[in-house]
Amino acid sequence: MAESSRSGGGGVLDLPPEIIHHILSYLSAEESTRASLLSKSWFGAWQTRPKLEFNPKLYFHKKLKLRSPWLRSKKETTNICEEFFWHVKKTLKPYRKQGICIDTLNFRVEGVFSLLNPFVKECTKVAARNGLEECTKVAVQNGVRNLDFSLPDCDLPEIVFGAKSLVELSVRDGYIMPMSVGKIMCSELRKLCLIKVDLDVEMFDNITESCPLIEVLEVRYIEGFDNFKVTKLNNLKELAVGLLENQSVIVDAPELESLTCIDEENGNEDEDEYEQSTCLITLTASWYQNLKCLLFTGIGIGDSFFMEFAYKFPNLEDLIVRYCRELESIKISSQSLKRIQLMDNNRLVEAQFDVPKIVCFEYCSGRSIVPRFHFAAASSGWTSYFCLSKRVDVNSSWFVELRELLASVIQSKISLEIDFGCSISFDLDEIRNIVKIHEPQEVDELALQFDWMFSLEKGLSALDGLFWVCRPKYVYAHWDDDVRENEAMKFLYETLMFRKIQDRFHDSQLSKIWLHDLKEVNVEVFDMGTYVIVDRIVFTKRGMKEQQQQEDLDWENFLSLLRNNGIRERIVCFKLEFRTHDIPQEVKRLKMQNLKLDQQQKL
Repeated sequence: MAESSRSGGGGVLDLPPEIIHHILSYLSAEESTRASLLSKSWFGAWQTRPKLEFNPKLYFHKKLKLRSPWLRSKKETTNICEEFFWHVKKTLKPYRKQGICIDTLNFRVEGVFSLLNPFVKECTKVAARNGLEECTKVAVQNGVRNLDFSLPDCDLPEIVFGAKSLVELSVRDGYIMPMSVGKIMCSELRKLCLIKVDLDVEMFDNITESCPLIEVLEVRYIEGFDNFKVTKLNNLKELAVGLLENQSVIVDAPELESLTCIDEENGNEDEDEYEQSTCLITLTASWYQNLKCLLFTGIGIGDSFFMEFAYKFPNLEDLIVRYCRELESIKISSQSLKRIQLMDNNRLVEAQFDVPKIVCFEYCSGRSIVPRFHFAAASSGWTSYFCLSKRVDVNSSWFVELRELLASVIQSKISLEIDFGCSISFDLDEIRNIVKIHEPQEVDELALQFDWMFSLEKGLSALDGLFWVCRPKYVYAHWDDDVRENEAMKFLYETLMFRKIQDRFHDSQLSKIWLHDLKEVNVEVFDMGTYVIVDRIVFTKRGMKEQQQQEDLDWENFLSLLRNNGIRERIVCFKLEFRTHDIPQEVKRLKMQNLKLDQQQKL
């Protein structure tokens, strides 16, 4: 191809400038610079490329590697900054003289060092002194459509808001000075992103009032806000709000399709489960007929939020609620919801769902009590996923609650993940008279994790309780090459594959039952992170009577396999097949009827 180019036959090295520009638009600044070395035509097109990106981290990549900026002198730091901004001016020179169109300008000094770093502080001073506004002026005059501005401790040039051609504006770590509505001319703006920006509520209102065509709005980490409004944006389709402590937002955007509201400081699992949320959201429109996705994290919503849910959000498909600590007993009715995720809403004790089109339901929690769920109607073929992280002692009653929880989603394909970071006890005699369903629930996947205080007693109690609750098709366990992980994996491997139980546990009648029912086991080992099978163990144990064991599959050899190629993390999957006990269909139907009636009475 190169030879044809040199002989005048064309080729990739002699493409028209507009095609090269299109290719360069998909490349980073560093990649496009390398591409400019391909040929004269590529270099010429690169000099007039419509997408410009300036970042001292990239420009001084080699210099910054030589010595920590903390060790540089002030003069040396200033010289580096001046050199960088001289490069910016030189790059913009042909655009200024020839009026070459600039589609995108990314001007960023982020990802290098923190604000306390002397390099960044000095850089911002030099930026203001050496013509940041002039550079922005060239871009605005040349019809810039997309502007990404990130320069700590620096004012956003006012001329940005005079760009009538501007379609997307992203500002991070800067100041936006107050301006009147009449001076904000970017009426074609469709996307606005403000993160960690210093501005007041009045200026924010002026921007939204002057840019009525905004379709995508992201506002996060704005410390100058207390209460603010997102109104007068009748074309708004996507809204993402990140609130700080004691902030609240009022939203009046009836055409919204996606809404995300997050408490940036308190939306995490480490917070006190009884602490009240300080961030609030108010939706003033009577209904949001176009809303498809709704996500709340750490926001102060209560049970009443879900009243008239189907009327207010008639076409909602995705609902995600995380760390909302005011929720206790909720009822969700929707003819459109397909996916529901409830995560660490630690006061939630019960929930009723009337969601006939549900496709996927997820619940995650680290609290001690398992909530009660009831699904009045559900589609066929849906999946449910439960992730339970236990940090307080688990006893027999907890397994009863887990059994009832799984029974409430019996129509679904169930995946269960449990992290036991606590002591475990299970005694079937304690609960024999209070359990109304005697057959274990069929579960597709069970993922197990034990804490660093693993013991054989804990492992057997966990398996006894879980196999009384359910009969999983697959049991997944994470293996890391340390003492605790090896002990836990050895227990699972020898118990499931070889039916080994220590002599002191032979009195466990329940273990004898599920071990007898365990018809067949095989093992697969996956590479961590990719879930690609790296080894399949060609070994299957059938029934309790087979005593012959292959020497190369004992624990020590299996551990060597796990350590193969020096890899220290694996996912081990035990594929289980249990004997089935035929139960008349009429008996099954009556038991399911009794279960549903019992759940309704409790709720």
